[in-house]
Amino acid sequence: MKINLKKLFIKYLIPAFILEILMLLSYYLKYNEYTKFNYGHVGLYFFFLLGMFVFWALLEYFQNVTGMLMKESWVSRIIFILVALVLFYLYRINGRI
Repeated sequence: MKINLKKLFIKYLIPAFILEILMLLSYYLKYNEYTKFNYGHVGLYFFFLLGMFVFWALLEYFQNVTGMLMKESWVSRIIFILVALVLFYLYRINGRI
């Protein structure tokens, strides 16, 4: 299995690093002081990295499931669209959209 390093950096490592920088920046803006580098930063970076892996895995899974539903017969497409519209309507009634 060949690993695409460009994809690895763009999709996983760089966004986790950006989230870490944003957390450090928010701490600086809130308390007006820098934090020293410690193992907590490394743990937080790995937590963000795990979050990136989970996010992209779930997104790819949902795209595959939607693609499989759209490859089925026209009846399953209509049912999928109706269910999506009903869920959208329920969220709208509850005031979430």
